[in-house]
Amino acid sequence: MKIIQLVLGKANPDRMNGVNKVAYKLALHQCELGYDVEVWGIANSLEHNYPPRPFKTRLFRQLPGKLRLDDSLRSAIAQASENTVFHIHGSFIPEFFHISRLLKQRGLRYVYTPHGALTAAAMQQSKWRKRIYFTLFEKAVIRNAHAVQLLGEQEYTFIDTLMEVPQKVLIPNGMDLDEIPSGISRAENKHPVFSFCGRIDTYHKGLDYTLRGFARLVKMGHKASLELIGDGADRPVLQALTAELGIEDHVTWHGARYGDEKYRLMARGDVFLHTSRMEGFPMAVLEAAALGLPCLTSEPTNINSFIRKYKAGIPLSELSEAAVTTAMVEACSLFREKKLQQLGSNARKMVAGAFDWKNICRQLNRLYLQETPVRAESVAIPSKPATVVPNLG
Repeated sequence: MKIIQLVLGKANPDRMNGVNKVAYKLALHQCELGYDVEVWGIANSLEHNYPPRPFKTRLFRQLPGKLRLDDSLRSAIAQASENTVFHIHGSFIPEFFHISRLLKQRGLRYVYTPHGALTAAAMQQSKWRKRIYFTLFEKAVIRNAHAVQLLGEQEYTFIDTLMEVPQKVLIPNGMDLDEIPSGISRAENKHPVFSFCGRIDTYHKGLDYTLRGFARLVKMGHKASLELIGDGADRPVLQALTAELGIEDHVTWHGARYGDEKYRLMARGDVFLHTSRMEGFPMAVLEAAALGLPCLTSEPTNINSFIRKYKAGIPLSELSEAAVTTAMVEACSLFREKKLQQLGSNARKMVAGAFDWKNICRQLNRLYLQETPVRAESVAIPSKPATVVPNLG
């Protein structure tokens, strides 16, 4: 069997695009396990401008308008062997609709992963455009997929309101503990430092909740700081909100950082925040947990059931300014009592126990080969064992 990881982009791990990093990690570990795997990327540039990798990467040009495919991509699909399985990463991408039709015509199977694009919150953005597109195009991509891999409980449940998907399975993202650079030590701060790393997107990442909740904490008299790593179109707006809230002296904006520098900045924190409105399964939370940071996370991150099981942080049961502040107050109390370290240690154990990339790759490999994916019980997601992927080895 040959595996093609198909992504919009170049699967460059040194970018603020979690989908590309996941495709890269899957290909990397599938390669290490001895699987025959390639990455195919659709991009504006055909320049191979990314770090060296042990698997082959083929790039195809994204054409203007996105309504048709590059002839070289059509030719590559036509020449793919009959034992090829494609893994399509992403939703609402016109090229993937055309590719799925070509694969169906050729009788080649593909697995489809929407990466959180089909959650209730995600579908509220550009609601009617998405509903129309979903009906005309995305439904066909899902219907003809060999399997639909969903990363979190919220998407796994919500997709049933959009259409019947009997071949859906629930398999989360993974994380490598050895990805953390050696020599990184946790900071010893006088006051608690809350940190965030990711795309600076107000709605998606719930950064308005983060800032407003933190402002309430400061106004209550708690001494704390907030550090944000990342960049995005909403950064100027959120920096203006920081000024409006009067917390500029307590907030640091680091901008986009990658590799060892990113991890060293993350390690300066005491608690990692992700108050997202919608997610697939955020890599940044797994990275923070691997660093030994306790995580303060919203339900839409899809990791709260694991946080609760492993006692690895402070999971939010609701998402509001007040709830964020309450959780931050609890974190400050745990900081003073020197109890955050144990939560951080538990977070590393959570990554090792539940999110090993090679185990996830083995599950996906069995899924690629399985003749008829079916819904079944598993203990993969601690809080809802009856709604997850079959135990695939």
